Amino acid sequence: MNKESLRKKVVLAFIAIGLLLGVYEANKPGPLVIEEIGTGYNGDLTVKLQVKPKGDGFKIIGVDVAHQDTPPIADPAVDTLKTYILKNQNAEFDVVSGATYTSEGIKEATKKALEKIKN
Repeated sequence: MNKESLRKKVVLAFIAIGLLLGVYEANKPGPLVIEEIGTGYNGDLTVKLQVKPKGDGFKIIGVDVAHQDTPPIADPAVDTLKTYILKNQNAEFDVVSGATYTSEGIKEATKKALEKIKN
């Protein structure tokens, strides 16, 4: 076997591996998104949890909150609670002072979303 023939086989092998990896990535399931509604200060708020399977359970990899509450008060609380949910992987938290309704709405929606995932 000469060098040119060996090079061609190596290049073809790399192309085949690349194609297989591309097909695998294209068909790999993305994160599951669960959306639930809770009650905030100015009405409903929406929590979207992005989760991926982990062992027998799941891992929360993203939290999005859409709300109509007063931004200067609610936004810092939302950021704090999103961080907490990601770090602790649950909805067992105390309310943020000054943003009680927003906090309770996030807790309510997150608990409902987690129950959906478990069932």
